[in-house]
Amino acid sequence: MNQVPSTDRANRYPWPPIIYVVSLAAAFVLDRLVPIWPRGFDPELYHVDELLILAGLVVAFSGFFYFQFIGTPFDPTGSAKALATGGIYKWTRNPMYLGALVFFVGFGLACDSGWLLAAVLPIAFALEKLAIEPEEAYLTRRFGDAYRAYCNSVRRWV
Repeated sequence: MNQVPSTDRANRYPWPPIIYVVSLAAAFVLDRLVPIWPRGFDPELYHVDELLILAGLVVAFSGFFYFQFIGTPFDPTGSAKALATGGIYKWTRNPMYLGALVFFVGFGLACDSGWLLAAVLPIAFALEKLAIEPEEAYLTRRFGDAYRAYCNSVRRWV
């Protein structure tokens, strides 16, 4: 393990919740001003919305609980205590972000929010640039070769 100053961290600001709240608020306002929901589309027909919401929550909370299990903070501005490589982290390096995106798709369908559905790709882009890339740089500084090996064996999203 590389020695990194204890003040080193991935981010100064908790970007993920900021991105989520701003996106939800913007979608809510835009849905009322300029709705873009396609006519005749009914996602409830096969309960796709509910399945996506549930799947997103399961994926995100699996990541959260694994952080709890290994004793590392969930706070995106905190300093990592351990490298998460087991549990759901064997399949994706960012289960909490992936789960949130899946949840937003399901929630957008459940709320008939075309704007929330349209926001999913920009949300993913913002997460990647503001949260994931700084986190990866931090984890590389913090865990060095162990993190690089992990990145080579597990994809960023899926």
